[in-house]
Amino acid sequence: MSDAAAAPAPHDLCGDHAAAGLADAQVLAALRGMIQARAVDDRLWLLSRQGKAHFVITSAGHEATQFGCALAVHAGRDYVVPYYRDMALAMALGQTPLEIFLHALGRAADPSSGGRQMFGHFNSRALRIVSGSSSVGSHPLHAVGLAWAFRITKERGLAAMTLFGEGATAEGAWHEAISFAGIHQLPVVFVCENNQYAISVPQAREVPVPDVAAKAAGYGMPGVIVDGNDLFAVYAAARQAMERARAGGGPTLLECKTYRLRPHSNADDDRKYRGEDEVSAWRARDPITRLERYALAAELIDQTGVAELRQAVAAEVEQAIDQAERAPAPAVETLFDHLYGAGEPSSDQ
Repeated sequence: MSDAAAAPAPHDLCGDHAAAGLADAQVLAALRGMIQARAVDDRLWLLSRQGKAHFVITSAGHEATQFGCALAVHAGRDYVVPYYRDMALAMALGQTPLEIFLHALGRAADPSSGGRQMFGHFNSRALRIVSGSSSVGSHPLHAVGLAWAFRITKERGLAAMTLFGEGATAEGAWHEAISFAGIHQLPVVFVCENNQYAISVPQAREVPVPDVAAKAAGYGMPGVIVDGNDLFAVYAAARQAMERARAGGGPTLLECKTYRLRPHSNADDDRKYRGEDEVSAWRARDPITRLERYALAAELIDQTGVAELRQAVAAEVEQAIDQAERAPAPAVETLFDHLYGAGEPSSDQ
């Protein structure tokens, strides 16, 4: 077994949803959304193996962290700067399975880039999702820039959230971003989705402390650690951090302990650096299974309802992928659209 952090003992249920401030309907919507995100993820993985999707980054295992954070965001008002593993987050904020498939297949109707970006560069003006950079750890600077802009324009009642893996915290740009935010007490929430690995490098060889949140003290902000596979724990912490930021209380570093259940990408072989026992231990903490068990135990839904929900999601995903595969690729004459110095874009872009 690698020297990554061992999986905590599995818990049968998540914490109490009412105590976290979530209504019954929100729990069921999150359960449906997480199941849908995993179904899209499953299909993307298959498309990559079929040679139809060139590159895929999985969000499997991160759903509770990403949906919990999304629930704390005022979608369309707050700004979110995600990283490449945040497909479930993009869907939780409002992107559809069809839009995700159009993005992955590079179709002209791809709302993120018109078929021009590598998968994982989620973007939506309407939802205020800002496309991150491919360079690991550099996109938190964009979130800090947005938060600084709020200060300049005197906008109130909104915040920026940026998400990243623990490997990003070893990058110089990440330190610049969090340091500037701390100095100026900007309304930005830094969310570390700590899945124990920077691609194939385990946390112990990437981060010199067991908890990324411990770094917060050096930047003048609170550091909070939560179980990233517990939707309610993530939401409660993210909501508090976002409310604090919107009210002028400054930034927060939130660390969500989680795990990716698939390789880093479709180009990775995770068997070379982590063992079967480790992966199995974390699968026992699958955030979707945990939330489903909770919803059943709390009598928010019954087994028939769960089966119907999964059937409906499967049908939606099937329809979306069929529509995306039939959608046209970008026209050759639009090749130079959106490039500096390339002239005016075509009328359909």
